[in-house]
Amino acid sequence: MTSSRRGNRRRRPILISVSAVVVATGSIVVAALGGFTEAPEKPPPSVRVGEEIDQDLFRTTVVDAVVRTVPQSGSTLGNAGGEQTVLDVTLKVFNNATSSVPTLYLDRSLLRIAPPQGPALVEALPGPGAEANATPSPRSSGPVWRHEIFVPASGVNSRLLPPRLTSTVVVRFPVRDGLTPPERLTIDFGEYELYEDWLTKRTRPELVTDHELKKVVAARVTVPVKREAG
Repeated sequence: MTSSRRGNRRRRPILISVSAVVVATGSIVVAALGGFTEAPEKPPPSVRVGEEIDQDLFRTTVVDAVVRTVPQSGSTLGNAGGEQTVLDVTLKVFNNATSSVPTLYLDRSLLRIAPPQGPALVEALPGPGAEANATPSPRSSGPVWRHEIFVPASGVNSRLLPPRLTSTVVVRFPVRDGLTPPERLTIDFGEYELYEDWLTKRTRPELVTDHELKKVVAARVTVPVKREAG
């Protein structure tokens, strides 16, 4: 799985000069004495609905978020038969890689999906690594949001993004008892980069992190939630 655009990008060791160490040491002393205050963190770039987001591995566009009624499937998120109310977030995703990519990689890049107030529908696990996948909202005694991500298809939905093509992707949240769809959602997108294993020399995509190993938000989109006429 490789990306043609920035295929050679990899993490490099950071070189620190002696003078930088001296300055840093002095800064620690000054900070301990209360001389400096921490600079406020800059908000991530804001992107409008319909604008493209560069995630390196993907080029992603938020189309809409809609509450609708659909036939109940036999997936793990619902029982077969009847109808269910769902909140669907629809994306257009271009796969930059030269091979098919599982939708799991897109799922991991959805760092947070949340209303302006209240608990998140999706939050990424802390820390780096392949296991840092987008997960449901934090555990609580009440009902929590669950989601699945797929490429709609006639018959069986797909969980693969074909190479060099734009796919429609749906992030689906069943609206179970006790849950109320919000009026708006804010979505934080991460960005991938190619990481080269120093031992095997193989490359793999990993989400970009900062010096504290927190995943970097490449773009933030706020999308209104529509109600489909029934």
